[in-house]
Amino acid sequence: MTTQLASKTKEIPAQVVEYLDRHHVITLSTSSFTGMPHADTVVYINDARGIYFSVGEGTQMLRNIRDSRHVSFTIDDYTIEWRKVRELQGVGRCQPVTAEQDVAAWSLYLEKFGLGSARPPGLPHVIVPNEMHFVDYDYAVVAGQAAAEAHSRIYQMEDAPAPARQGPVSTELDRLTYEAGQLIFRPGDSTGQYYVVVAGEVEIRGEGFGADQTVLRLGPGQFFGDQATLRGQRGALTCHAVARTILLAVDRTSLRDLLQSGPA
Repeated sequence: MTTQLASKTKEIPAQVVEYLDRHHVITLSTSSFTGMPHADTVVYINDARGIYFSVGEGTQMLRNIRDSRHVSFTIDDYTIEWRKVRELQGVGRCQPVTAEQDVAAWSLYLEKFGLGSARPPGLPHVIVPNEMHFVDYDYAVVAGQAAAEAHSRIYQMEDAPAPARQGPVSTELDRLTYEAGQLIFRPGDSTGQYYVVVAGEVEIRGEGFGADQTVLRLGPGQFFGDQATLRGQRGALTCHAVARTILLAVDRTSLRDLLQSGPA
């Protein structure tokens, strides 16, 4: 494989724009602020500045985009013998479109899919690539018997928005005391908090095979939280204090801001 050094560009290169124009579906990969990955395919349109698509309200993808604005994307081409012809991989910053971008994107959509097309459901978003990796295999070689020669190009967008830098994040820790047997959270609660055990011991239980089962016990210095509620979903676990317990609690929004702020 012949690989070129990364080249700077102010817009998506014409070769990549042409490749994007010829496709209709792109695979997007996102992750929650807790690091849980998620992939989905969407219909898109594009211009020389970005990739436009709609994401459904209440979906995991939308929650992930709001938690972390970074999205990776990929498109692949294969021959009928499942040999790869071309591929585009990239990463960029994703955000809701402006009113001006929405008008332009809708015009591009009608041009690509036809004047009778219905507007896709969901909230319009745009990905502005930070970096793209475009691999072009020679089709004649790939379809034949000879070994394929691939030419790999890496493009970096000069004016792509940099990750937002935040100032110090104020995170208040609530000090909570629970007596032995007292519930900390139960299924259906939506507190969305992380807890650190200062003193005492807690037990987390979940339903399994028709009966409650102990998931784990935690003591001083350990932290925990129902991952479902941390993602804004319905909780499924029960937690209670085994002995008199002191906890520090931080809500998921403050924790997310703290994790995303990064080093100064």
